[in-house]
Amino acid sequence: MILNIRQFILILSVLVFAACEPSDERIEITETRELGDFNPKPKLNLGFRDRVGIEEKKPQGSPLNNVSFFVKLTGPKATVDAEMDNFNLFCNSLKIGEGNPPFKWEKPESWKNEDQSSMRVANFSFGENSEGECYFTVLPGGGGGLVANVNRWRKQMNLSELTKDEVDALSDRAFLLGQGKFIELEGDFKSVGSTEVLKNYKLVGIILPELPINLEK
Repeated sequence: MILNIRQFILILSVLVFAACEPSDERIEITETRELGDFNPKPKLNLGFRDRVGIEEKKPQGSPLNNVSFFVKLTGPKATVDAEMDNFNLFCNSLKIGEGNPPFKWEKPESWKNEDQSSMRVANFSFGENSEGECYFTVLPGGGGGLVANVNRWRKQMNLSELTKDEVDALSDRAFLLGQGKFIELEGDFKSVGSTEVLKNYKLVGIILPELPINLEK
């Protein structure tokens, strides 16, 4: 018997309908499976690194950073000479304390407080017309090293540079957390960014270079 197209479609439709009818037979589930690693339970609120499994690699070794400490006093020579006792008083009183920045000190009575800045943790003026100044600075990274800092001060006083051996031979002085280099210069002073040259000036200072500090504490 040969079926035409219309008859074939009708029979196929009846078979499909019969297969789709719901059955009253109940099937018991006897096996279950656990989620594998390929299909983990989702975790919410993860960042990109955690979602894709990137681990941050931290450098090995102690988390230390080099920090330099400076105290610098400048002014007319006679004025600076008259303030050496106050300079020593301030330097000897400077200690690590509480707060931010974490330092404490004793201000000489005749010195005047000036505005602090990111470069000047403590900042003072003194003398007639406040022509002298003294400030304490902390520089992360060492500020270029001991030789560079000594020669930077010498350049401000219009003096020639020193070699490393000459810098190493400078006098040591106990300061804050270690032994610093004591600097005493006389000459014609020109401050950073200024074009004015001040005759017969004196610069006194201490540089404590590249002291390792633990940044995690």
